[in-house]
Amino acid sequence: MSPLRFELARPQDDAELRRVLAATPMAGTVAVSFRREPSFFGAAVVEGEFHQTIVARDGASGRIVAHAGRSVRQRFINGAAVPVGYLGSLRVLSEYRRGLVLSRGYRFLRQLQEDGRTQIYLTTIAEGNDAALSVLTSGRAGLPRYEYCGTYHTGAIPLRRRSAPPNLSPGAAIRGATSDDLPKLCEFLDRIGPSRQFFPRYRQKDWFHDAATFRGLRAEDMLLACRGGEIVGSLGCWDQSSFRQIVVEAYGAPWVWSAPIYNGWAALRSLPKLPKLGEAFPFLTAVLPIVAENDRQIFTALLESALARSQGRGRSHLLVGMHERDPLIGVVKHFQTHAYATRCYLVYWDDGVTLRRQIDGRVPYLELGCL
Repeated sequence: MSPLRFELARPQDDAELRRVLAATPMAGTVAVSFRREPSFFGAAVVEGEFHQTIVARDGASGRIVAHAGRSVRQRFINGAAVPVGYLGSLRVLSEYRRGLVLSRGYRFLRQLQEDGRTQIYLTTIAEGNDAALSVLTSGRAGLPRYEYCGTYHTGAIPLRRRSAPPNLSPGAAIRGATSDDLPKLCEFLDRIGPSRQFFPRYRQKDWFHDAATFRGLRAEDMLLACRGGEIVGSLGCWDQSSFRQIVVEAYGAPWVWSAPIYNGWAALRSLPKLPKLGEAFPFLTAVLPIVAENDRQIFTALLESALARSQGRGRSHLLVGMHERDPLIGVVKHFQTHAYATRCYLVYWDDGVTLRRQIDGRVPYLELGCL
């Protein structure tokens, strides 16, 4: 096997990066691949204003055999906005997984960190991905510290008809946002976000244009809970299918034989059917599921309104992601029919130890659609 060369990806690598994504599905009872069609870099805008893609190239052929992403954005730590990184999209072609790809890749990442953009990173590893867990958390020479900081819970809520109106206290109302709401929405997030650890600091430039963090999210896709003219809660429904997809590659036992039975039962119950092989899951992603004072009644009403408004959009589920310690997670569990667990980690080298020791016990927050 030829030596590997590590470097940053270039715009002309876009198609090859997408081929690596298609060739590296995540194993499980339902094997899926995470795609970025039609543009790898076009989808990367959701990661934040600064993002890099590290690639490993076969020294002889020059083809990309592995890649990973590094991004940095302002997040609240202990209530103050500081630059925090995120490490994601680690993919290695199967024939290269037994070599030194990871150790050499992290050595290259350590060199990149000399730019001083951040001292600490977040990352997530899917529950059950034992190979990645055992290697990345092993403490091997050259690898950074991986410190477990809880489980991220993603609930899948089916989009089926609901007739009951949301239950709200007097003086409260839920409505769709407009572009004129952006200043007040950012003010609300700056007020509420610091109560969560790692909550991103959003600005008006993050919204409602093609190069925005929330690319493809329309103003009317955002719901706002208001009381007395003040925003007290938010929840959006983000359709990312035009630039990011989760494609079914294989069904394992028991789904391989039970899928037809399930689809027949789902049709009778007006529930979404399972996609065919090669098809993408038709879902929406919840955006900013956050409420002042963790008001469960307001959040329930926001969720019910979002589900009702999402009817007829050709999507099957709304995915809502929350840390396991989030006070609102019980509402999500009440509505969900399926759930997926991901392990969260703080990642840092020696230069991040001091910052890590300062982080208090606030509930972590990750934006599902930006992972």
